[in-house]
Order: sequence, then structure tokens, then C-alpha cells
Amino acid sequence: MTATDPVLPWYDDLSSCLQTDIGHVLELRGWDPVQALGAGWRFRPPGGPVEPVEYFHPAGESLQEEFCLYHPVRLTWHQPPGPDTAHDDLVEALARGASVIVAVNNFHMPFRPAYRDVHAAHLVIVTGWDEQRGLYEVVDPMPPAFSGTLPRTVLEKAREDLSVEDESDPFFAGSRPSWRWLEVTATGPQPRADGPWVDDAVRRNIAALDAPDRGPRALADLVSGLPERVRSRGPRALREIYVLGWPAQAEAALHSTFLFQAANRLRRPDLADAADAVGRVAHAWTGFRVSAAHGATGREPDRDRAVALTTALGERLLMTWEQSMHRLRRTAGTAP
Repeated sequence: MTATDPVLPWYDDLSSCLQTDIGHVLELRGWDPVQALGAGWRFRPPGGPVEPVEYFHPAGESLQEEFCLYHPVRLTWHQPPGPDTAHDDLVEALARGASVIVAVNNFHMPFRPAYRDVHAAHLVIVTGWDEQRGLYEVVDPMPPAFSGTLPRTVLEKAREDLSVEDESDPFFAGSRPSWRWLEVTATGPQPRADGPWVDDAVRRNIAALDAPDRGPRALADLVSGLPERVRSRGPRALREIYVLGWPAQAEAALHSTFLFQAANRLRRPDLADAADAVGRVAHAWTGFRVSAAHGATGREPDRDRAVALTTALGERLLMTWEQSMHRLRRTAGTAP
């Protein structure tokens, strides 16, 4: 491993490696990552199993539907069959100027705190390939941030080998990356976030979150059904709350930051009030997620109490979200 001068990539405390890496590659292209990631606000329940990876998102292969909304960005997952194809795919993508984000096992990444300690799936950005030296150029914006080179053999070991049965990390181990990588392509310039553009984004977000299988109503079903899921599936149902809550929390936080930035730029106090209300949703996710995490890893005799507390915190989150929706509707001029 060879380190180079450290980068100062865009980073957000509540975001996972998925949001952070996408934001960083767009920032490298001169975009405002907060606008790109935070203009849209969505929530959907998982349509299938919750994969135990840091970069889990309920949208699965359809990230395009929930990320970088209202922006000309194409997000495409690739899953090559083996190391040769995986390497050739990255080299070809880099040659045509695409941004490349690869799934790795932290256990094999020398700059990660989990190196040779914890098996867990993570994402890093590949920015270049040196054929003569056999080195990839790699950036990882997640703390501790890293910018440097890795031998092809090291990165490929991390891309290939994740012990499916290993549970050294109770939340983010147990899934095989299988050479998976994400291609991020900007297909046009970033839109100018003037007043009408921001107002249109807010109205479209409200309409999407009002759908019966999205937004607060989807969360209400998730919360009310939690006790039965724990009875039938055990602590796994609580672990899934912790995992699926991360993208939901991150995207609420990013939308709040986007609204605050717009409020300052446009001198709109109504947007600042809306930003504050959305930010409360992001923070309310913390109690719900952390309570679920403690319940998942705690003693079985305490499980019923953990479920009751997690359900109560989920109901508090739901109330906070409904209040924020009311504030957004007032901002958009659609409140009853």
C-alpha cells in the first residue's frame, strides 16, 4: 500500500459509504454533492432480504429511482463473474472517464481500522490504474480517509473474499461482494437550484412520500409489525432495522442540509423552518436504530423489553416525520 497526499473529500457524518462515495465522485466533477444527494427525499421499505452490508439500500439495483433525483446522473450496478472480467471492466470504465466504486471486505484493506480483524462489506472509489506498476489508485472518504495506491492483488483479495458465515461484525458481515461495482455517470450539467427548482423538488418529494407504500405510511407498517417479526424471526428482525435505517437517516439528514443551504442562498426563512423539521426526522432515526441494535445483540430474556422500547421510539420517529411533512406542505403551499 502506498499513501499519497491526503485528499479532503466531501463527507457527511450520517451517511454511509454509499452516499459518501457517490457524493465525492460528483464533487470531483465540480458538482455540489449536497444538492445532488439531498434535493430528493424518499423512503421505501425493503422489498426483500436486508443485505448485511454498509451500503445496503432498499432500492437495490434500482438506485436510479431514489438517488440524485432531479439530476442527470446514471447509477449502474455491475457484477462480473470473476477477477479477470472484474479487472477489465474497471480499466475500461476508467478509460472512458466513468467513476468507479467497488465493494470490498474491510478485513483485507490495509488502511481500514478493521484490517485483519473484522469481516464487513464496504465501498471504496477507484480513480486510476497503473499498468506498469500493477497498482490501483484508491480513495476512501470514510474516516480515516485514505488516498493512495493498492496493488492489484490486495484489492482483488478484498473484492473476492468475504466470509459468508463470519459474524465478527454483527450487523455488516455475512454477504459476498462477488466483484460488485457501481458506475456513476453524470450525463449533463448539474441543474441550477434557483427558487422555482427548489420549490418543485419539495412538491415532488411530498407527493412521493405521501404514497401508501412509501414515506411515513410505510414506516408505520414497519413499526407496527416489528413485534410479530421479532417473534417469528428472532434478533435478525432487529438487526435489519439498524441496517435499513442507515440510508433512511442519511437521506433525511442530506435533505435537511439541502434545504438549509437553499434557505441561506435564497433568503427563505420558510425553507429554514422546513430544514429544521426534516433534520428532526434524521435525529429521530438514531434512537430507533440504536435501540434495535442493542436489542439484537442483547440477552434473550431482555428481548421483549427491547422490542417495546424500539417500537416506542419508532412511533416517536413516525410522529416527528408526520410533523415535518406538515411543515413541508406549508412551505410548498399545499397544507390544508
